[in-house]
Amino acid sequence: MPSNALLAAITISSGLIASSAADEPPRAFSAPAGLTVHSSNPGSNPRADATSDDRLYFGASDPNTGFELWISDGTATGTRQIKDIRPGFRGSYPAFITSFRDRVFFAADDGANGIELWTTNGSAQGTALVKDVQPGPNASTPNSLTVAGDHLYFVADDGQHGHELWRTDGTADATTLVADISPGSVGSMPRHLTAGNHLFFVASDPAAGTEVWVTDGTPSGTRRVSDINPGSPDTTVHSLTALNDFLVVVAADEAHGIELWRTDAQANTRLIKDIRPGPAASRPRYLQRLNDRIYFQADDGKHGFELWRTDGTERGTQLVKDIRPGVESSLPSHLAVVDNVLFFAAMDGKHGVELWQSDGTTSGTRLTGDINAGTDSSSPGQLTAIGDALYFAAGTPAHGWELWSANKRTQALSMMTDVRAGKDSAYPHEFVALGKHIAFVADDDRGQARLWILKPNGETSLLHSGTSAR
Repeated sequence: MPSNALLAAITISSGLIASSAADEPPRAFSAPAGLTVHSSNPGSNPRADATSDDRLYFGASDPNTGFELWISDGTATGTRQIKDIRPGFRGSYPAFITSFRDRVFFAADDGANGIELWTTNGSAQGTALVKDVQPGPNASTPNSLTVAGDHLYFVADDGQHGHELWRTDGTADATTLVADISPGSVGSMPRHLTAGNHLFFVASDPAAGTEVWVTDGTPSGTRRVSDINPGSPDTTVHSLTALNDFLVVVAADEAHGIELWRTDAQANTRLIKDIRPGPAASRPRYLQRLNDRIYFQADDGKHGFELWRTDGTERGTQLVKDIRPGVESSLPSHLAVVDNVLFFAAMDGKHGVELWQSDGTTSGTRLTGDINAGTDSSSPGQLTAIGDALYFAAGTPAHGWELWSANKRTQALSMMTDVRAGKDSAYPHEFVALGKHIAFVADDDRGQARLWILKPNGETSLLHSGTSAR
């Protein structure tokens, strides 16, 4: 099954299921999303049977309270709803859950103030609105929460300046507009927030259109650093990736199409390389940093979409390997790094879409394993590095899409668990480390998205809750 079908299946599976009555544990919740591990949690006491002092924060649905914020230590008794922020069945729909300093921040709607910025320490009493950025019932809709330096940055609309860049230290008084880049009610619409040695982002202003910007968190320190399409025309920026003291930008201009550019805080902006010469685009995608280089998929017009790398210079931007020789593409995707090994999905024309790995050299780029033997595909997706192993979803005729791992040290490749036994797929995703365990989302035998725990011994258990919000 291709990756877009996997995403569709995950979306379809995120329904609600009936839970037990409040006095009949275990209590069921469904559709967990936004799994975020926070390393300290003053709102809860560590338990002897807990996975660690880490806590997992996530949004989930309960028939009585709707979609609200939950917390877990990896055990059933340590899993609970933190607070019914919007009382009743409608839910506050927490999103952009982000760990910052000693707390967790997120966007939510309490039904009175609209969607605003909230914070929690893991307890109901310690869960509160940070600031009503757009006062009253209208929503400021904070999004793109990004930690950079000593502040948490986000995009919001206060009702006067439009969507602009904001920052906070976690207090209401220090939650402020960074700069009014595009005066008026529409705003500059910041996106692609990327933390490097500075905070870079894409924004639009009347003078130069859409370009790359940088900020130190002050109005005077917020400035445009690129004008790839000179003057007021917009530049279509597809992604930003930090590398050392500069930024690799995937952007398009009329002369070169979609190619790799670079810029830095001093506005030193230039084309890295016209990989596919002329206005035809090489379309770099799936950028992933490994040491002092960035690896990506691109098409030079001769080899199809293959694996490339760059160090930010023209000479250092090279094809790693023509995995599927000729003009046909191997389509390397879902790049992830475990230690110094790059893993990705690709097809060589012999094995279907399978798991590959590379050390950055032609000879060191090889098939990791043919999970679905022959020309059929296992289509690895959701590639996630945790410790010295890679966790991912892959499909076989016998088991459907289930949880697999590749161990970098031992080179072992194995299916970790058949969550939804038999040919039906569990579509596992959102893998995170919770102490020595792995937490992830996957469908149960009813096709409902649920939260699961994978223990070091390979045992997998469905996580319920025996407690209510407090």
